Amino acid sequence: MLIMKKYIETDGCMMASATDKQKDSLKEYMKKIKDIKLRVPEEYLQPIKEHAKAKGMSVNQLVISLLEKDMGLEIVTVREQNKQNKENENE
Repeated sequence: MLIMKKYIETDGCMMASATDKQKDSLKEYMKKIKDIKLRVPEEYLQPIKEHAKAKGMSVNQLVISLLEKDMGLEIVTVREQNKQNKENENE
């Protein structure tokens, strides 16, 4: 039997399209997270992005790490929780 994969082009790269299981997983993930809108002066946007990139982080990860330090909390994302749960299941 011949199985054909559907590919999509993203940023000039060919990638396999998501499976139904992956789509369902993403929907469940998105239900568990909430957005916070952050407004910054235009002249700060690029330096913030560059600072995050220099640290090997997304802007979101940078903001969360700064909040963790300021609030004395460890903010574990849903994705990290799922990863930890899978690792615990495999032990």
